[in-house]
Amino acid sequence: MQPIPQLVTLSAEELWLVAGACLLMLIDVATGLLQAWMTHDYQSSKMREGLGHKIVLVLYIVLAVVIQAIVQHVGDVGWTVPMVYAVSLYILVMEVSSIVENLANAYPELKQTKLLSFFANSQKGEDNAA
Repeated sequence: MQPIPQLVTLSAEELWLVAGACLLMLIDVATGLLQAWMTHDYQSSKMREGLGHKIVLVLYIVLAVVIQAIVQHVGDVGWTVPMVYAVSLYILVMEVSSIVENLANAYPELKQTKLLSFFANSQKGEDNAA
């Protein structure tokens, strides 16, 4: 037994996903500010809410790391889902969608271009269903 055990072991892929999700959160904040500046629609309440959401997302990643560390040290607790991988990947995809939305709102002329179609999300299907 080691005197100071390693608390959690994350794979290189998990580290990249966590770092990518955090970086995309920063880019999302920056593109949100750019959109607000370009559309002359800065609202401190929206900024406060958006930053609060980013903090919550970081806490989800922290929770996933803690749960994964517990499972690594305790053993079989009934599930083997790689929590950090799944949570970080979900956040990463969500942030890409938000960044694209911010950029499209900042530069509406790009909304009907092929460039934006590369980043098309499932909201189109949801809008048609309503």
